[in-house]
Amino acid sequence: MIDSAKTRFVTSPWVKALLICAGFTVLYLLIAGSSTLWDRDEPRYARVTVEMVESGNYLVPTFNGEVWFDKPILLYWLMSVPVRLLGPSEIACRLPAVLGTAVTLLLTFFIGKKLFDAKSGLWAEAILGTTLLMLFVGSSALVDGIAMPFIVGAMAIFIVRQSNKIRASDAAAIGVLIGLGMLAKGPLGLLPVFVMVVVLWFGRENIGGFIRNLLWVCLAVVIAMWIFLLWAAPANRAADGELFRVFFGKHIVGRALSPMEGHGGNFLLYLPYYPAIMVAGFFPWVIFLPGAFSASLGKRIGSARTRNILLSWIIVTIILMTFAATKLPHYILFAWPAMAVMTGATIVASGQNLLNERDRKWLRGGAWFSGPVGLGIAAGLVGVGYFIKSEGLIRPGLICGAITLVMAIICCYLQVREKFNGTAKAVLAGVLILIIPLLFVLLPAIEAIKISPHIAKAIREKTGKDVPVAMYKYAEPTLNFYVGRNITHLRKTDDVVEWLKGTGNRALIIPRKDFEDIRQNAGDIAFEEIASKKGINYSKGREVEVVALLVKTQTRQ
Repeated sequence: MIDSAKTRFVTSPWVKALLICAGFTVLYLLIAGSSTLWDRDEPRYARVTVEMVESGNYLVPTFNGEVWFDKPILLYWLMSVPVRLLGPSEIACRLPAVLGTAVTLLLTFFIGKKLFDAKSGLWAEAILGTTLLMLFVGSSALVDGIAMPFIVGAMAIFIVRQSNKIRASDAAAIGVLIGLGMLAKGPLGLLPVFVMVVVLWFGRENIGGFIRNLLWVCLAVVIAMWIFLLWAAPANRAADGELFRVFFGKHIVGRALSPMEGHGGNFLLYLPYYPAIMVAGFFPWVIFLPGAFSASLGKRIGSARTRNILLSWIIVTIILMTFAATKLPHYILFAWPAMAVMTGATIVASGQNLLNERDRKWLRGGAWFSGPVGLGIAAGLVGVGYFIKSEGLIRPGLICGAITLVMAIICCYLQVREKFNGTAKAVLAGVLILIIPLLFVLLPAIEAIKISPHIAKAIREKTGKDVPVAMYKYAEPTLNFYVGRNITHLRKTDDVVEWLKGTGNRALIIPRKDFEDIRQNAGDIAFEEIASKKGINYSKGREVEVVALLVKTQTRQ
């Protein structure tokens, strides 16, 4: 009896799901700790968190000493816990996203198990954890990894209850989760609501039941809004209305109506943007996606209710984000769990001979989506060192590019030969193999060409915290985070000259070329060059040499 109980425990789907989740958590932590923060969003969020911890002001976020309402508050609250415990390190800032991703993987397993079976759920969990976009977001100090467990959790509750009647307790739980999603991601936290309304409409049995369930969803929205306003209202008062002007005016209405920071453009021109992101961001599992859509639309996998949920989840997310003028890849990450579940169920169905010739044709055709993406990624990895003229990146790029190319060739070959389960295993193995040189060869090589950490280290070591720092024409947020203090942003050459001629010791961070031009107009200046670094300003895609200068005490005439 004891051996039988042990066997049941070991083979339990939930035990397997937890083991898979634990494995991915370790993997994501390794990725999270293998590189310094990437400009520009990561160091912005990290520095806001550090300033929050240092000031003790957990109501109004600040960046570089100024009010910062680009994102709501939950991201910084959650990041502040590991920052307090571990200090302002990369792993501390990325830990909440890693843990959020782990919860999202478990929720994806649960949804797959609920809509299909345990095997489909396990595949969905592994698929989601090894897609290109999830690997990036889940190991970064970004808001999406934190928002996902809340909004996917809201969908999980809806899926469990929607087959019957949504109850008051369900509405309350959904409302709390969506409210937390809004505190993390703003209006994108409401994405589940739009999906729920569409699912209810197409799944309605009678108008009375639809209206009753819709009212409970509306109650959930009211609860979510109250949760968001519990922070937003006092924060807005404390900042003299800045939250509603910047967050709602600029980052909600502004992003919806016009492209911000070059992310988007002509509406018709950008119509294929998110379908392209689905192909690239769901790589390498995109090889199964055409067949998964075929099997779902053709009613070969899942019930009518299951198909309604998954297709509505994916399509509504894509449509809503397409109509927003500002476009970024992670805006549609919410659709990834649904695509993973549908893909996992298709893999299981292929092994059970439940698919017809049309589905198998689309599965074979998936090689035409996955192959070019794999080839493009491989070519990019191989060529990156040559393109940016960095010898240190050539060998790591060749290694990672070769592995990606071999994986793509093997997977496409197996897929065309209709060895679909073999393809799935090859994809999973290929991603895990690729991560090894990524962690130990490519990312360390990239670190060697990063500028900000090197410059910031010299400033920390050779200046006291009371020494003011300014930057000119290299205003990257990584400097704020790694220097560990507020930095004056100089915008004109006259500002630089005035800074150089000021009283008291002070530091200046500036591209060498710009300093040589300005120095001619600044007269005799006593300064010490404490650091220089030639590397790639990857946020702008160009090579630059940056110097850090310690200007000696000057006496005004």
